[in-house]
Amino acid sequence: MPENRKAARTPTKPAFFEKLAGPGQLLDLLNHLPASYFFAKDLEGRFVHVNQALIEVLGLEGEAEVIGKTDHDLFPREVADQYRREDKTVIQSGQALNEHVCAVPNSSGILRWYVETKIPLLDADGKTIGVAGIMYDLEKAGAMLEPYERLNAAITHITNHYSEKITVESLAKLSHLSISQFKRVFKQLFRITPNLYLRRVRINAACVLLRETAHSIESIAEQTGHYDASHFARQFRAQMHVSPGEFREQNSGSLQEP
Repeated sequence: MPENRKAARTPTKPAFFEKLAGPGQLLDLLNHLPASYFFAKDLEGRFVHVNQALIEVLGLEGEAEVIGKTDHDLFPREVADQYRREDKTVIQSGQALNEHVCAVPNSSGILRWYVETKIPLLDADGKTIGVAGIMYDLEKAGAMLEPYERLNAAITHITNHYSEKITVESLAKLSHLSISQFKRVFKQLFRITPNLYLRRVRINAACVLLRETAHSIESIAEQTGHYDASHFARQFRAQMHVSPGEFREQNSGSLQEP
């Protein structure tokens, strides 16, 4: 009998949360998580909530600049396409995507690596109504990311020197690995080859320059480590599916003169 009375007094999880005035109290708490970035989207991929840390990473002033927008409003097309594919996989399968590595452009347009978990959001009837995710900065997430630290010098070098000539041999040397070991470890961890990663970093940097400056295509090709304008144009179209000029027309706001 005493056990039954004790059980009756113990609040269940659903009963407790039903008493809350709304989810805002818990969502506000997410703003205080260290090195953690949270978001929620509806079925159409529109953001319905982001925490303050993610707003700052994106270089925005407030949540109002994100709510109602999609990844395609905020990121280069290829990056946004990848996010949307992952969201649809979670929504359609009803299964979480646990601790996978993803890249997110920061406010300067440079790709940064995160460990991300995405889950489907369900309504009271168990129907999926959206997706939510939380990300941890690759450099701050700690022991679980120890395997990635082997390649940290190489990733940092690419981030800081993508406009220069970079070879797989030089990256392998920075990582204290043979070329074959470096290629194998890199692809195992990041699921792409070192050359493809370097190409994506360069094209992503080019997207930022095309959107935010009036620099010529030739100048942007040089600034982002491409051999010449024609080589740049081929690489850009292969990744973004439009020419540099078309991308600029579609995405540029008020351009800044060099």
